[in-house]
Parts: sequence; structure tokens; C-alpha cells
Amino acid sequence: MVLNTDRIFTQWNGEPIHPDSITGWFREFIQRTDLPQVSIHSLRHTNITLLIAAGVPLRTVSYRAGHAQTSTTANIYSHAIRTADEMAADVLDDILKPKIGERGSTAG
Repeated sequence: MVLNTDRIFTQWNGEPIHPDSITGWFREFIQRTDLPQVSIHSLRHTNITLLIAAGVPLRTVSYRAGHAQTSTTANIYSHAIRTADEMAADVLDDILKPKIGERGSTAG
């Protein structure tokens, strides 16, 4: 008997897919395609880290990650936030450095 549900992804009979099934399918796909071993969780982590590094607002990243609080995202991905902050400091340094040099050379 096939169930008629509103689910987008189901087993062949309409029953919900067990999360372990997806993990198993993904592992098989990785092996068949000779791709590097990677987990679905590591892809999720990479996705969130790249969004933060690209400057996407933390609230948006947190929402996309399914975190109820932005503090959850901030705590888990603090390494990426620090890296993004260092990049922002470097950009600001590049912007201000020529201005400081110009001011110093005209004073002498």
C-alpha cells in the first residue's frame, strides 16, 4: 500500500525517510563517484563557515542553519567569525594606510 502524504521526500511507499537512509545513500554516492570522503555534517559546517567568511549577516546564517538563537551560531562558529573579523581589520587597514602615509609625508 502506498501512502499519499504532503511530504516531498519519502520512501517508495510514502513512509517518511529515516535520516540514516540519507546518510547511507550519501556514503554510497561518494564511493561510486570516487569523491573524497566527507560527511553531510561536514558539508553543513563548511556551508555555514563560508557564509560567515563571505560577510553574510550572522542573523541570516543562523536562520539558514536552523538555529533558534544567533548566539548558537556565534558560539559554534566563533573561529569563522574571528577570521572574518581579521579580514575586516585588514580591509580597513588597507583603506587607511595610504591616508596616514599621505598625512605623515606632508607634515615634514
